[in-house]
Formats: sequence, structure tokens, C-alpha cells
Amino acid sequence: MAESQNESASPLGKLAGSIGLVAIALLFTGWIYRWHYFTYFQVDPTSLGFPVETISIAAFSLLFRNPLSILQFIIGLVLAFAGIVVTFRAIHLCSGWLLPLFGQMQQRMGLGREQRQQLGLLTSLANELVIVLSLLLVLYGLAAGQGLSDARRDAMDETSTLPLITIAMPGLQSVIGRDPDQILVNPSGVRLFGSRERYDALLGDELNSDSGRRRWRLLSDTGGRLLVIPSLPSAQIGGKAPPLLIFPDEGKGDRLVILSPAQGL
Repeated sequence: MAESQNESASPLGKLAGSIGLVAIALLFTGWIYRWHYFTYFQVDPTSLGFPVETISIAAFSLLFRNPLSILQFIIGLVLAFAGIVVTFRAIHLCSGWLLPLFGQMQQRMGLGREQRQQLGLLTSLANELVIVLSLLLVLYGLAAGQGLSDARRDAMDETSTLPLITIAMPGLQSVIGRDPDQILVNPSGVRLFGSRERYDALLGDELNSDSGRRRWRLLSDTGGRLLVIPSLPSAQIGGKAPPLLIFPDEGKGDRLVILSPAQGL
């Protein structure tokens, strides 16, 4: 009776184990994707405090967002399988002269039966590590490549999927921005630390331009901050990441945020 219960529980145990492995793979893939995406903009994603479930959802969306992504995932799995087969064959070829050597070492060390069995378990564990590392390597390549590709896409105004943003804030608290009634007057009473050139380069371009010369977009609104970047025409990007502006989001009601569609004005 107990044996039949164990046999019936075995498939459920395997299913639970498989689901756990899939969850770990999705978490790994989503984290690698977000790491390469945000570090392109010089942001440490650990400081943004993303919930774990959103990271897994991002990974699922990455792998199955469109037919091309699915095809790339399938090709990656095929390459991983080929790498696993080649690795196992190499291990098999090497085992022909390694096994006698290990046998001699075991005899010289005087290992008992249980110790030899433990060594056998380590050998099987090595085979599983080959499979796991091959799959993780494929997932890493897919996530890292897509993360950098999406970051470069969102940095260019013509292809960016990030929403346009307008931030209204009290003039006394503003260190950058345009007064709608005095469009040519720069903020006063500002103290600088660091590069004045970087600050001066932002002045005069705080407002979105219909021509797309520089338009401000929301990169992230997590972690109690608004991360804002200017999306630029591809001719002005030059392969470099745009500057990043960080606005505190204290939730005191003294700031108005207006989001527009990604390609809106």
C-alpha cells in the first residue's frame, strides 16, 4: 500500500521539482535582462526594488514576446542540447583513461564502499551541472543581448517605447526646468557640485520639442524616485547612453506628473 502511494506521489514530486526549476530559470533570465537594460543607463537595478514576480514576468515576456523571440529561444535550446551532447562525449572519451586512474587513487587512499558511492553521486552531479550550466549560458546570452538591444532602442527617439513625461513642480524647489511665463529665464539660486558643463548642457532643452531634438521620457518610477532620460534622434546618440535625471518622488502633492504615449508629442 505504501509503495503504491509513493509511486503515485512520484509524478507530483517531479512536477513540483520541474516547476521550481522553471521558476528559477525565469528569475535568472529576468534579472539578467533588467541588469543589462538598466546598467546601460548607469542605473543599478538593485536600487529600484523590483518585486520578484515582475522579474519573472519580464523573463516570460522576453522569451515569448513575438515569433522571432520564440525562434531565438528554440535555437538557443538546440545549441544548448548540442553543447551538452558534445560535452558528454568528451567526458566519455576522457573517462577511458581517467577511470583507471581514479580506481588506483581510491585503492591507495583506502576508501570504503560508502565513500566510493558518494564519489559516484558526485559524478552524476557533475553531469547535471553540465546540463544546468549549458541552459543558463543560453538564457544569459538571450537576456543580456535583448537587454542591451532594448536599452539602445529606448534611448533613440524614433524607436523608444518609454512614455513621454512632463513634471510640474514648485519654482522654489526646482533646480532645472522652464518657467512657462518666463521661458528664457534659467533657474536661480542653484548650487552646483561636479560638472557645470553637464548642467549647462541641459538648460534650454527642458521642454519637449515637436521636432524630436530632445524629448524627456520616464525610465522608472520605482524606489521613490522618477528616473528620466532624454531620448535623442539616432544621429545625436552616437552609440552613447543619454544622461539620467533623478527626481525625488516624495508624494507630498507638490508635483504633477503627466505621461504621454511613447510616440506622442
